[in-house]
Amino acid sequence: MKTEYDFKARSFFSIGPHLLGLIFIAVGFFTLVSPLFMPGDNSITKALVAGSVSIVFGGLVITSYPGTIIDFKNKRYKTYYALVGYKFGQWKILSPIQLVKFFPYTFKASMMSNGVNPTPTVRVTRYIVALYADQPKPVLSLEYEDKNKAMEGAKIISDEMKATLDIQLS
Repeated sequence: MKTEYDFKARSFFSIGPHLLGLIFIAVGFFTLVSPLFMPGDNSITKALVAGSVSIVFGGLVITSYPGTIIDFKNKRYKTYYALVGYKFGQWKILSPIQLVKFFPYTFKASMMSNGVNPTPTVRVTRYIVALYADQPKPVLSLEYEDKNKAMEGAKIISDEMKATLDIQLS
């Protein structure tokens, strides 16, 4: 029996902050080793400082992500933002959950336009796990990129909260 469920909303290689963090780390390493193969008047101290700052900043970006913890034992949840492992957020009381719904959500997304080329659009599917108490509006909803992780999360939450699981695949 689990006492907590920790939903982390992050993806390392998708376009966004985590990719930017990886780029900062790569640039930092390149800056650190650049004095070895690039002749010139670049000082090693400048390369060490610039490379180290870039690596540290990239590490901070990579370790930051939003999420939600559900505490089954104490019937509460916390929507948080994690930075270097510390989760900032406030605990809130979780109403008794009666229904856990799992459903896909598909929408059209467009790539960043550059003003010259046509902007391609793609269909993106996210998987929603919504927690309902006695109102028609969900108390809490979690958005997953991976269908299997969403199904697993919905099953864990419904089992631990002793709620009905409603799976809608279309």
